[in-house]
Parts: sequence; structure tokens; C-alpha cells
Amino acid sequence: MGHSGVGKSSLLNALAPDAAAAVGEISEGVRRGRHTTALARVYRLAGGARVVDTPGIGSFGLWRMTAAELARYFDEFAPLAASCRFANCTHAHEPRCAVRDAAARGELPRYETYLRMLASLAAG
Repeated sequence: MGHSGVGKSSLLNALAPDAAAAVGEISEGVRRGRHTTALARVYRLAGGARVVDTPGIGSFGLWRMTAAELARYFDEFAPLAASCRFANCTHAHEPRCAVRDAAARGELPRYETYLRMLASLAAG
């Protein structure tokens, strides 16, 4: 994350040329890039790392995000979620949750991170 026009998308393109993140021209007046990125997007890098390219921001947090929106950032949940008992499953406490079952089998290494982030939504 960083201020608008400082080169976040350019850095992403240097790390992962296939990402093809949009970049703008350098402004002669302020000698920085111009605001180009409009939405945050997750990119996968070689080796499994993920990078989030964000619009220019002053701070980062999970404000006004629902549990369903948070779960969409954990794309490994998607194939399992269709098997959950409830269509609006938060994957935290509901019975017959396929995501929780997979996590209990050790198949979802980011599940604990998801639970911490979910708890921060409830606290916020």
C-alpha cells in the first residue's frame, strides 16, 4: 500500500510481468505517477505468494466489509463453500461447514488468518 502515484503497480509489474497491471504516465508537474489503479486486486506470484495492488491510500483496514466479502479473498474456500450446509456460511461456527472441515484436516493453511480477520470485523 502507499500513496497515489508512487509506483505500486509498476513494482508489481517488475515482480510479475504477466500481471500487466495498468500504469499511468509520470506527471511533469509533481514528478510522480498519476492515480491509475481504481480497485484493489489480488495477484498470484510464482511460488504461491499473493500481492494486493491497491489504489493510493492513506491507511489500510477492513472497514465496512462483510464476512461474505472477506471470504471471497480466500479463493481456496470457494470450491468447498458450495458444500456448506448454509448458503450464508461464515465458515467460523456453523454446523456441517465444508471449509471448517477442510481446515481441521490441515488442508487450508490460511484458515486461522481468515478467522482472525473475521474477528476483527466483528470488533470493528
